[in-house]
Amino acid sequence: MIAIIGGGITGLSAAYELTRRGVPFRLFEASSRPGGLILTEHVDGFTIEAGPDAMLAQKPAAIQLCEELGLGPRLISTTPPRAAHILAGGRLHALPSPSVLGIPLTWRALAEYDLLPWRARARLALEPLVRARRGDDESVAQFFGRRFGRRTVDLIAEPLIGGIHAGDIETLSMPALFPRFTEAERGRGGVLRAFRRSHRARGEGLFRSLASGMGEMVAAIAARLPPGSITYEAPVDALGRDALGWRIMAGGIETRARTVILAVPAHAAARLLAPLDARAAGLCASVPYVSTASVALAWPRRAIAHPLAGSGLVVARRHSDLRITACTWVSSKWAGRAPAGSALLRIFIGGAHDPGAVDLSDGELARLAEDEIRGVLRIEGPPILTRVHRWRNAGAQYIVGHLARAREVEARLSALGGLQAAGSGFRSIGIPDCVADGRAAAAAAAEYAKMNPA
Repeated sequence: MIAIIGGGITGLSAAYELTRRGVPFRLFEASSRPGGLILTEHVDGFTIEAGPDAMLAQKPAAIQLCEELGLGPRLISTTPPRAAHILAGGRLHALPSPSVLGIPLTWRALAEYDLLPWRARARLALEPLVRARRGDDESVAQFFGRRFGRRTVDLIAEPLIGGIHAGDIETLSMPALFPRFTEAERGRGGVLRAFRRSHRARGEGLFRSLASGMGEMVAAIAARLPPGSITYEAPVDALGRDALGWRIMAGGIETRARTVILAVPAHAAARLLAPLDARAAGLCASVPYVSTASVALAWPRRAIAHPLAGSGLVVARRHSDLRITACTWVSSKWAGRAPAGSALLRIFIGGAHDPGAVDLSDGELARLAEDEIRGVLRIEGPPILTRVHRWRNAGAQYIVGHLARAREVEARLSALGGLQAAGSGFRSIGIPDCVADGRAAAAAAAEYAKMNPA
C-alpha cells in the first residue's frame, strides 16, 4: 500500500493517479474536507472562491485532468475584456496588450503605456541590448531592474508578482517563479524579442475555471477514489522507517505502507522529517510562508460607478496608501458568478508586507476592504453580501536559493527509500503544477512499490 499525507490538490491528484493504475493507497487528511486551498462556496446565487479561482491554460496538466474527469464541457474562460489594471498614484492603469507580466510586447503597446514615465519606457525599449547575467539565481526585483529598468520594479513587478504571490520581490526568486523569463534571457536578442516571437493571439484568454467554481474539480476527483480511501480529521503525528517499510502514526493508530508521498506544506513536512533526517527537515523548515485574507463583497451593479471592464486590479504598494493588495472583479471576470443585476468583488489583504492583517477580526477585515475599494471604484451604499476567508501560513515563498534547496530535499528523501515530497512547498506553482507533481509522485511511488514488494 502507498500512503499519501495531505488531501490538497497535490495529494488528490496523486490519489487519482494511483486509482487509475489500480494501486492501493490511503490518504490522510488533517481537516474534515478535501481540496486544501481550493474551496468554493455558493451563497444566495453567488459563487465565491475562498482560494485560487483559475488554472493557467499554458500549463495543460490541470485541464487534462478535468477532461479525464469528464469536466471538459464545464471548463470556462475569462470573459472579455480581459484587461487587468495597476492602481498607482490614485489612477487605474490598464496593462498593455499584448504583454507578459505587465511588460509590453509591441512598440505601440510600449508607447501607450502611461503607467511608466517616458524615460522609463525608453529604458524598457533598450532591454534587447542588456547582456545576459551569468549565475543561477537572483531576485525578481534584481531581474526586472537589470533587464527592464528600475521603474518597472515598483510599478510593475511589485504589484503584479509581489501581489500575486503575496511576497517580497526583493527576496522572491525569478528562476524559481518564472523560469521562462530567465531561459529567454539566455537566448539571442533578449527577453522581449523571445516573447514577441512566441506570442500568439489568445482568443480565449490565459486562464480557465469551471462553471461552478474550482470546487467542482475537487469533488470530481474525490468521487473517483475508492470508498474509504481518504481518512479525514487524521493529522499524521509521526513517520517511521524500518526493514518492512514505513509506519504512519495518525490519531494513535499505526498504518503500514511501502512508500509515502508527503503532499503537505514544507513546514509540516519538516516536523515529520525531523527524526529521520535533520538536514532535510531544516531545509523544509527554511521555506517561508505568508498568511493572507480575502473578502468577498457584493453590491447591486447600479451602486458601482466604475465600468468594471476587465478582470480586476493590483495595487502598486509604493505608489498608494491603501492596505489592500488586489481586487478581482469576479462577476466581470467569470460568467455566472453573481445574480443578474449584482456585482461580486474579491479583495485581498495581507502577505509578506502586512503579516498582521490575518489577525484582524472578520468585521475589521470587511470594513477595511469595503472602505478602501469604495473610493477606488466609486461605490455607494452598503454591500449586500460579505464573506471573509483566511489562509494562515499557507502561501509558500520561493525565495532566492529555493530551487537548490528543493533539489537537496528531493535527493535526501530519495536516499531514505520510498519517500517523496510534492506540492507547492517544493516545486509546484499553481494548480497545474500541483496536479502534475502529484501524478508524477504517484507514478514514482507505484514503481518503487513494484520494485520493492513487501
